[in-house]
Amino acid sequence: MAGLFGITVNSDETGTREFIQEILFWGTKYNAHLGGDYYGWSYLDKSGSIFSKIETTFTEANFQIPGSCAYNSISYCGSTKEPFYVKNSKLGAFILCFNGNILNSQEIMEDFYGKDHILETFDDIELIAKLIVEGTGFVDGIQKMSQIVGGAFSLVVLSKEGIYAVRCSNGCWPLIIGKHKKRESIIVSSECVGFFNMGFDIIRNVEPGEIIKLDRGSFSQAGILDEQKKEICSFYPVYTSSPGAIVCNLPAAEVRKKLGACLARRDIRNGIMPHLVIPVPDSGRFHAIGYHQEYLRQLIAGKINKVPFYDEPLIKYVFTRSFLGKNKKEREKRAHYKIVITGENLGHFIQTLEKADLDFMVKDIKDNKRIIIVICDDSVVRGVQVKSNLVPKVKYIFEKMEIKAEIHIRASYPEIISYCPYGTTTKRGEILTESHPEISDREKYLGVDSLKYNTIDDLIKVLGIPKNDICTKCVEKSLAV
Repeated sequence: MAGLFGITVNSDETGTREFIQEILFWGTKYNAHLGGDYYGWSYLDKSGSIFSKIETTFTEANFQIPGSCAYNSISYCGSTKEPFYVKNSKLGAFILCFNGNILNSQEIMEDFYGKDHILETFDDIELIAKLIVEGTGFVDGIQKMSQIVGGAFSLVVLSKEGIYAVRCSNGCWPLIIGKHKKRESIIVSSECVGFFNMGFDIIRNVEPGEIIKLDRGSFSQAGILDEQKKEICSFYPVYTSSPGAIVCNLPAAEVRKKLGACLARRDIRNGIMPHLVIPVPDSGRFHAIGYHQEYLRQLIAGKINKVPFYDEPLIKYVFTRSFLGKNKKEREKRAHYKIVITGENLGHFIQTLEKADLDFMVKDIKDNKRIIIVICDDSVVRGVQVKSNLVPKVKYIFEKMEIKAEIHIRASYPEIISYCPYGTTTKRGEILTESHPEISDREKYLGVDSLKYNTIDDLIKVLGIPKNDICTKCVEKSLAV
């Protein structure tokens, strides 16, 4: 995954350079959860010169725009060394930032070799750049490129003409346009998180198959891609995005709470009354909130007479996402170190229940020496987090009180049965359901008492998007066969 950001202004007033510098930094920062091995930014100055820089350390001091004021700037945070700089071409110098996955990259490379082309990086972004320059202009080149590449992508291109923002025809990876409340300035971003803080209003999404041009503080549609086929990623609002993002015209936090509520309704119908609900931090938090709130709603409605307690005995210590690790060993290491328990002496949990006047729960736990815990997460993909970290650490908390923890995992996203064809973070053979097709086998492997998922129908109903416009390949058919 990668986060993309672009800004254009139309002003020579005092402080414009500082304004762009600040917005470029924070716009990149607000997308950093999408991937962060490399951070790069590029800008076009008043003279028409393009400058670019790539760093592995993300600091405000690095985001400096020296010299004359920049009118148009783009930035990138992700796993490859971008922005990709094309210094000489028939279209002139330009720079690209890319998010996505090109499925037929090997075929495209072989075609280039047949034409005696030289490739330097072998990355998707270089292939895209070479395909674009085969057009008569940027719009024509982008359109022709999109007809050749297979997969999914979003793209921003900085040229002397302005910034081109492109969302591929299936619309898998979003781009959102914002307008500043006071200045003549437009931004385009992978997510709208932080728009308000930076002084921007959301204008609209870049639509699937649309090419937008930004220049001198304004934007317009520059063209469309030939084939229109929406396949918006259904996993994106459930996990990938920041909970503060608006995806599919819905707040991601609201999507997650509704999915958590679906899981709770099913548990209530089955007579399950946990003592404690906890989230997997941070991505499971809103799922757990929604799960707990459904119990409260049904208590108020008089359908049940008690509710579980919500707490967060596990916290995420640093901002890192374990799924971004390059291999299994790296992902397991990140997963281990990012989740910490809230303290060595955790007998305070019982005291907390007593102070909350939940004596019935305290008595049940003390008498039976058992606590029923529901752990809410966005999904179970590989099972690394659950098996190696969540289960051992939660059990450790209550072993100190000589209480057996009965653990039930609730995953908001349906059973993932295949890797994602449009992303790069999962590969064939890595998915838990591939090695453990039966749920009972997964429960045993993970060391949990039960494992439940939402259904595909639950997911579609919560998203409120026609099924034909949503990509559910990872939960509906195995691509690994």
